[in-house]
Amino acid sequence: MKQPDPDTDLTSDPVPLVNVTRDPPQSPAQHKFGDYPVPTALIADDVFYWDDDQIAALNYDAFGKCLAKTGDLYRESVYGGGLLFVSAEPNIPTRTVRKAHDLAPLIADRVRVRVVKGGKSHGSRIPASHLTDMCASEVFLRHFKPLDAVISEPMYFADYSLPQHGYNDKGFGCRIVYRGEPPIVSESTERLSAFLDQMDFATPADRANTIAAALTVLLRNFFCGAKPAIVVTADKSHAGKDTIVAFAAGCQRVSAISHQATDWPVERSFVGVLNAHPETAIVLVDNVRITGRSPFIASAFLERYLTDPEPVLFATGTGPPKRRKNDVLVAFTTNSGTLSEDLMNRALPIHLAPVGNVTDRISKIGNPKHEYLPAHNKQIVAELRGMIARWKAAGMPFDKSVRHPCSQWTATIGGILAVNGVSGFLNNYATRKTADDPTRQGIALLGAARPDIWLRPGVWAQIAADLGLTGRLIAPADRETETSRERGMGVVLSAHKMETFRIVTDDEILVLCLEWARRRFDSAKPEVRYRLRVLERSQIPECNHADDDARLAASS
Repeated sequence: MKQPDPDTDLTSDPVPLVNVTRDPPQSPAQHKFGDYPVPTALIADDVFYWDDDQIAALNYDAFGKCLAKTGDLYRESVYGGGLLFVSAEPNIPTRTVRKAHDLAPLIADRVRVRVVKGGKSHGSRIPASHLTDMCASEVFLRHFKPLDAVISEPMYFADYSLPQHGYNDKGFGCRIVYRGEPPIVSESTERLSAFLDQMDFATPADRANTIAAALTVLLRNFFCGAKPAIVVTADKSHAGKDTIVAFAAGCQRVSAISHQATDWPVERSFVGVLNAHPETAIVLVDNVRITGRSPFIASAFLERYLTDPEPVLFATGTGPPKRRKNDVLVAFTTNSGTLSEDLMNRALPIHLAPVGNVTDRISKIGNPKHEYLPAHNKQIVAELRGMIARWKAAGMPFDKSVRHPCSQWTATIGGILAVNGVSGFLNNYATRKTADDPTRQGIALLGAARPDIWLRPGVWAQIAADLGLTGRLIAPADRETETSRERGMGVVLSAHKMETFRIVTDDEILVLCLEWARRRFDSAKPEVRYRLRVLERSQIPECNHADDDARLAASS
């Protein structure tokens, strides 16, 4: 059938719905004017005829098929959610398309349209009501590829493979457009080791946990609601806490917020930074200090977030509620702060213990945070990918020997580290829980003072007072009288019975177990008593500071 002349009345024959005889040029980006490609509508000379007398569904179906051929429009993964414009040009931002004013300019740049009604030409603009309806119509949207995310840094898929440049479809939740460079996988660990050698880790476990934190960032879309918080502590200021977080983040974004004693400002800041920077990999609660009357740092919001696989994020003044896959890690850095038991139970602890004056030290690799990492971040990330590749080649074995509440994460990360010969993963977990939890530390100090002795709660309360531990162990409401202190001590000890504690004294290292019994000890009737039984005891060797002197000499 002969096509109508768009410049004359169309009265002779019915107008065909669509006239697309060839696809647009394969690479419009080759036709540039300034910084941006020339619109396809100026290159292709085919015309789409929109018949306003035709059934809307048929118009939507045909036009969706025509528009989808441009290749830079995708449908959102939510049913009826509209379109996403994702350009291959790195300097053109991604845009959502849900209304007529969003879709109209995109059509004008891509398709020549002629609207026909009653056999006559009625201009070149599809009515706005149809444009809005199409953005929510399955008849129209079904022609576009579904898209869950647009990323500039590679993410791992469920089979631990890396994306190719462009569109990748690995199933629901993993349909992405990758706009970055081809991922590099390195067999070396030279850059990674050079960085770690300059950091003052308290134990080999802290070094292993730092590698674990970096691997977790690479696999951050795994283990939703079952990943730990990265907790970096230090004995003194400027020890390198933020440097550890920067290393773990690699090439991903870190967004920092401040901690507040009241929880709602923390939630508002958290939601705000994710709304402003949805590509964030780590939300850093930076330089946390104890404020107010609480003896420890706590946040009900962050505790809830860490265990929610798909949290609803909302805070007043940050826009409407949004449900988001839990692919963002939380990190804490603190010198003098002590985290709550709930947060420490979900922690990946890393402790730094520098010797001497930190500001006088000279690093062999230059400034680790501001010089070495920016220069070598890509290579370090490539070496971490190499660790994952070796684990995958070994059959992806799990490490079931390490205990942590995030069990699947522990088995996976532990397996990667074990295949690559890294030992000590989470060996400091119990130690840091005791050191960084004021209640557990207080109980451990009681055990160090009176090990292996069955005592009533009232006697333990008196010992706590002698050691200056009443504020740590007994709630304020139970400190008024001897009877209330006994009751308060009983509540605390009962809540921690059969737990183990590790404490370092001046002379030895003790591992203690808090035991509970109700029986006739030395009285006529049964009574409740507690004891801290010594499970392990090791002497601390003498030190003539030769090791410290060697470390200082090496650093200078």
